[in-house]
Amino acid sequence: MTHTIPTITIPHESDLRDDPEHAVAGTPSLLVIPNQNGATELIRGFFGLFIKGPIPLAWLQKANALGGSTGTVAAGLWFYAGLKKSRRFRIDRRLDQLCCVTRQTRNIVLGRLQSHSLINIYPKKGAYPTIEVLDVKQ
Repeated sequence: MTHTIPTITIPHESDLRDDPEHAVAGTPSLLVIPNQNGATELIRGFFGLFIKGPIPLAWLQKANALGGSTGTVAAGLWFYAGLKKSRRFRIDRRLDQLCCVTRQTRNIVLGRLQSHSLINIYPKKGAYPTIEVLDVKQ
């Protein structure tokens, strides 16, 4: 009996920067991670990517203090900000895959971050929202 492991693709950095909606896989590297159902997933093109800083420690502390998956999604937002070289960017389904969260969880977390003045959300009907990462107020 063989088991098929579901695969998700995290695109190469340059592909995301140019067109995050239609990015393709970069390197053939694989990373095995558990998903929410306990199964494992292979992520292609993940090695070599990193979160570009500087990331304000006070911002991360405030996000992590909100509990749940907020810290994970917050780190994912900074990852996207680094790829786009801007604090204002459009998210897509890859954020959910990268952070191992459902779209419902992501939306709850984004609402928490916005209510604590860490991000602004610019919704667009029928599409993923644009996010702006804000400076933390001391």
